[in-house]
Amino acid sequence: MHKPLVRAIAPVLFAVLLLAALPGCAVKKPVADADLSAPPAGNAATREDAQDDGTAAELSPDGRLDPLADDQALDEPDGTELTLQERQALESDADTAFELDERDTEEVRAYFTYFTHKGRKHFEAWLKRSERYLPYVRRVFAERGLPHELVYLPFVESGYNTAVRSRAGAQGLWQFMPFTGKKYGLHVGWWLDERNDPYKATHAAADYLTKLYGDFGDWYLALAAYNAGEGRVAKAIARSGCTDFFELSQMKQDRTKAGRRLYYLPQETRHYVPKLMAVIKIVRNLEALGFEKPDWTGPDTVASVQIPPKTDLRALAKHLGMSWDEFKVHNPAFLEAGSHPDKHSTVYLPDEALVPQAVAWASGKSFKEFGGYYTFYKVKSGDSWYRISNRFGVPVSVLKNYNSVNSNLIRPGQVLKVPGKGEAGMTAERMKKQGPSAEKGSTGKKSVRQLAQSRSNYVIQPGDSLWAVAKKYNTTPANLAAANGITTRTTLKVGQRLYIPDQGLLAAKQSRKEAARAKSAISYKVQSGDTLYSIAKRFGVSTDSILTWNNLSSPRIYPGDSLKLYQ
Repeated sequence: MHKPLVRAIAPVLFAVLLLAALPGCAVKKPVADADLSAPPAGNAATREDAQDDGTAAELSPDGRLDPLADDQALDEPDGTELTLQERQALESDADTAFELDERDTEEVRAYFTYFTHKGRKHFEAWLKRSERYLPYVRRVFAERGLPHELVYLPFVESGYNTAVRSRAGAQGLWQFMPFTGKKYGLHVGWWLDERNDPYKATHAAADYLTKLYGDFGDWYLALAAYNAGEGRVAKAIARSGCTDFFELSQMKQDRTKAGRRLYYLPQETRHYVPKLMAVIKIVRNLEALGFEKPDWTGPDTVASVQIPPKTDLRALAKHLGMSWDEFKVHNPAFLEAGSHPDKHSTVYLPDEALVPQAVAWASGKSFKEFGGYYTFYKVKSGDSWYRISNRFGVPVSVLKNYNSVNSNLIRPGQVLKVPGKGEAGMTAERMKKQGPSAEKGSTGKKSVRQLAQSRSNYVIQPGDSLWAVAKKYNTTPANLAAANGITTRTTLKVGQRLYIPDQGLLAAKQSRKEAARAKSAISYKVQSGDTLYSIAKRFGVSTDSILTWNNLSSPRIYPGDSLKLYQ
């Protein structure tokens, strides 16, 4: 091309490219007012919500990185040629309540190709696992008037696996996060996690999907919100002015990262509906595609029984002629071999005929209480709180609280009650809710404040601060706060009375050293199923503290790892 011609058409080309880059959307339906500050929803894309940049990597339903999570995987074909039958299945009508948009065909093709070739074994495993639960899901969703193709959503969420857990803590068949699970009626605690209960979680998912459709009035947007959270999708709509899912999926913000403009929606959310469409097309053409058709003619109900608190689940399973592994398959929500110590729980059985037997055992003389809530330990010569804490993996503060003991002294022959894992966790949680006084007993901040009031020797004047008063009396704000049962963040009020201890800087430093020595270091060995979050919650510390104490750059831990913890 000649240079004069290039110069002549350059401005026109630039204008065309600029117009193409501007956001635009065929607005189809108004979106209901949504709480833009609402917590993120409890499923797949909430693993990346904290980043809010639309560029994070996603996990596949079986816990691996999704091979099609980035744009390159979708834009560049892997060279797999589809057979005539596969092309026909891909181009067939999905027979759904959703209207397949031509703009989405390439993404659907990418997932269709992956699940029928490279990821075929995974898909076959998903089909097999779905036999147990899909009939139940189908009945519940039909009763709720939800689109029938939504019964295939667990393929995308979890591969119909009740044991799947995301790196961020989403869990179960429907991948609920703890907050959202609790919001929709699921118990999430130390003894029971009903996000893993496929039946109760299905009802919770039906409630949540119904709510999202009511918010957005469009199933594409409702699904995007189930994946990313309603707050995030509502925010994307508000910022872009677009309520068409497919156009919104292609739109980018003015913000950039590493020189690239960011999408309004994260990658996993942009690919979520296409992935579901690919799954539906495969399921509708299983025989033509050479897949073994699963048996979805099984029962759409489940036998269940309510059991009392503190039930020994192993004893119940044995009475019913079930192995412990078989019992766990039917009851994946139980985290221990004992039921919740304070409430009735639901137990699922493989046959309705076992219900009367379970009821008779639970209410009769054969009933056995689970003994793992606590154990007794007789203190030996040379023992200390720290040594016992390290031996049983229970924080010193929890041990003391559980035994109603305040003293640091311990004597041989003394009998202590040591809580099990679940009990220790519940005790720590209760202590945290009750505040510092629960850990310090009669020497807590409340009693310190009362004592300080009786010994007060200074009245707060206008302009005073904890720092100014501490400097005036040659002490430290931390020492002054401790002496008065307050914190260094407490706002002082004019007329308030403080006790000024007779301590200088040297004494204050010595107090801090003694306090540091009083902290007990615990060496904890990571168990199977542990996460950094669960360990932090159990010991009443933050995940950031654990990372710092152990010089870790990543929250990823493995069974057998040794962690240093401070109480």
